[in-house]
Amino acid sequence: MKTFDANIAKINILNYFNKCGITIEAFVNIIGISDRWFKLVSSLKKDYVFDVETVKKSCNFFGVDFHKFTTTICEPPTNLREILQKKHGKNPEYSKILHDIPSLPFIIDNELIYDSEFNSTTEVEVKAIKKIIRKYYPKIELTNLSRTLQKSEFIECKPHPTKKNTNIYSKK
Repeated sequence: MKTFDANIAKINILNYFNKCGITIEAFVNIIGISDRWFKLVSSLKKDYVFDVETVKKSCNFFGVDFHKFTTTICEPPTNLREILQKKHGKNPEYSKILHDIPSLPFIIDNELIYDSEFNSTTEVEVKAIKKIIRKYYPKIELTNLSRTLQKSEFIECKPHPTKKNTNIYSKK
């Protein structure tokens, strides 16, 4: 029988966090840590891990078994956000967070890459991507869109062939 592995727990928490679509600010409030500490831990340096209490709070929020979450790498369900919305439907604090506009990385990795308008063109500039995202979320702030697109594992970023300081994006 395996015992608690803090690095496995860290990987699982970060994978589930990325799939649930809530912001860092909301998540750190739920699990009771500072956003600075979360960012240090999520830098994936082996030196930083979540403590046992934080892992327990994360397991409670995500509705997963503590032992399984801390001994084996778990694949979050593709519809994790919807599962959490149902699970926490009667908790006003969590329900509000889960019904707010999702985080930008979540929108890119789970919605933009499946959008027919985005997929119908081979290369798209940021202004066109903003238009696509605002179809779904008219009030969203898109101040870090370029940087978030470049960090996505599902988006390819290349310099524009004719415009300086402009990138074009496509699905990988």
